[in-house]
Amino acid sequence: MNGSDIVITYDGATNITPYCLFSECSFESQMAAVPGQFSILVKDVGQTLDFTTGKEITLDIDGVRMYGGYVKQVTKRYAFPADNTLPGAATVRSRQWVLTGLDYNVLLDALILRYPSDYTHHVPNVTGDPWDGEVIRNWFDNYFDLPSGFNFSSATYIKNHHQFTKLHRYKWMTQGSTMRDVLDDLAQRGSVYYIGPDKQFNFVGVQEILAPWGFSDNPNNDPIGVGVPTRGFRDGEFTENASSVINDVIVWGGSEWTPGGDIVYSRRQNSTSISEHRRWQAGENRVGEDNYKSQAEVTARAKVVVDGDKSGVYKGGSQGLVQPEQQFRCIWFSVNVPTSGGNPVHLHPPMVVPIELWVFSQDGGTTPFLAGAERNPDNLDERGLPLRQVRVTFPSLDPDGNAYAQFEGTFGVLMSDPYWLWAFLRKGPKKTNTLVTAANNSSDDPANGAQYQDQPSPAPNGVIQVFTIPWPYIANTSQVFLYESGSSGGTLQGPTQVSESDPAAGEFTFTNAPAADATIWVTATLR
Repeated sequence: MNGSDIVITYDGATNITPYCLFSECSFESQMAAVPGQFSILVKDVGQTLDFTTGKEITLDIDGVRMYGGYVKQVTKRYAFPADNTLPGAATVRSRQWVLTGLDYNVLLDALILRYPSDYTHHVPNVTGDPWDGEVIRNWFDNYFDLPSGFNFSSATYIKNHHQFTKLHRYKWMTQGSTMRDVLDDLAQRGSVYYIGPDKQFNFVGVQEILAPWGFSDNPNNDPIGVGVPTRGFRDGEFTENASSVINDVIVWGGSEWTPGGDIVYSRRQNSTSISEHRRWQAGENRVGEDNYKSQAEVTARAKVVVDGDKSGVYKGGSQGLVQPEQQFRCIWFSVNVPTSGGNPVHLHPPMVVPIELWVFSQDGGTTPFLAGAERNPDNLDERGLPLRQVRVTFPSLDPDGNAYAQFEGTFGVLMSDPYWLWAFLRKGPKKTNTLVTAANNSSDDPANGAQYQDQPSPAPNGVIQVFTIPWPYIANTSQVFLYESGSSGGTLQGPTQVSESDPAAGEFTFTNAPAADATIWVTATLR
C-alpha cells in the first residue's frame, strides 16, 4: 500500500512540503461552518524560511484540495531541549517553526455588514421577490468586503430555497452584524452554509448534502454511482447520549396582547420517551417576549421542543428533544477512498454519511444496524449521520517517503446544532432590528414577528367560509374571534370551528360560514 501525494503550500505559491515534519501536522474541518484548526511543524535547518501571520495555507491530497486557511500564529522554537552552541552561532541551525491557524470559515466572523453609501442608516431592504440564494449571489458584494479569489456568486453551489415576496420583504440586519449573523438569518429555513477549501461558498439544503459513499463493517466496495458504496474502517465506536433529552416541557408566555392580559402556559409530554428514558423536564419563561404573547404561540413552542413540529403530530423516529443523541467515530485512510473519474471522492463536513453496522444488528444478524435510520424510517436512502468533524493526520511514511493520510471522523446529531433537524425551529425565527411590533390592514410592509390585529376579508355573507389577512402568518399563532349579532363579546373559535388552511397566504377557513351580520377579528404573528 502506497502513501499519498501530499502538497502543503504557504502564501499561495511556496511549496513547504519538503520542510514539514508530517507526524506533527494536522488539519481539522468542522460542521456548521465552524472554523477548523490546523497545526504544522516546519524544519528550517538552513535558516532560509520566514513566515508571517495572515498568509494562506493549503493542503492537497492526491491532487484534491482538502484544506485552506490562514496562519493566525507563528512560533519559532529550538528543535531540541538543549543544543551545543560552543562551535559558534554559524553552526547552530536547529530551528523550527510552528504554524497554527483556522480554515477559510473564519472569514464569516471577520467580515461585517456595511453600507458604503451611508454608514449611519439601515441597509436598504432588498426589492422585488428574490430568493435567499439570490440575495447572497447578487447583493453580498455590495454590502460585504468579499476577499479576492472567493466565489460568492455560483448558482451551482448557492441554491435557492426560500422566496421573499412583497408580503415579506427581506430586511438586512443592522450594520456591523457579521456575515455569519446574516447567513444564520438566511439559513433558518433548513439550509446549511460553509466556505470550502476551494474558496467556493456553499449555501445548500439539508437534503442536498448526502455523501456518495459510506462505511460498513461488511463493506461492498462498490464504485461510486452503484447503489450505496461502502468501505471498511478501523476503531469504530457508536455512542448514545441522553444528556440533552427533554420529554416534558412547560412554556409560559403572555402580555398585554393576550386576551385579558393574562399569563398563558402550555405543557407537552412524550409518554413513550418518559417510559423508555425516564422523565426529563425543562421550563421556559417567555412572558413578555414578542413571539410568545398568545396561547397558540406558547403551545406551538412546547410542541416544537418535544415533537420537533408545531403541529404536534408525531412522525416517528427522532423528534424534537425526546431522543438521545447518536454519535459514531471511526478512522479511514486516503488509499481506501473511492474515486470518480479517477479523482478521490473525499468526505467533508457536513455531509450525511451512510453507516451500516452488522456487529450492532438488533435482530441477530438478519439486518444491519443503520445509524440515523430513526430520523426517517420510511426512507432508508436518507439514513446516515452528518460528518461533524474530520481530522487529517499523517502517522507514517511509505518506503518512498510519501505520507499516509489518515482521517478521523466524528459523525452525529447534537441538539445544539443550529441547522440540523429541528434546531432552526426550536430557536424560532431570528429577529431583525426593525422596531415594528404591531400590524393591521393599513400597515406598510410589517416586519417578521409583528403582531397582527384586524378584520379579515371579505366581509361575511353567510356563504363564504375562506377568509384572508393581507400577510402570511406563522402557523399555529392565529386566534379567530367571532362576534355575532346581538352578542356582547367575541367567541374564540377552536380547531373544529376554524382551520389554518394556508398560513403562507394569510388564509384560514371556517367549518361553517359565519352569518352575514357577524364580525370576525383575527390576531396572528406575521412572518
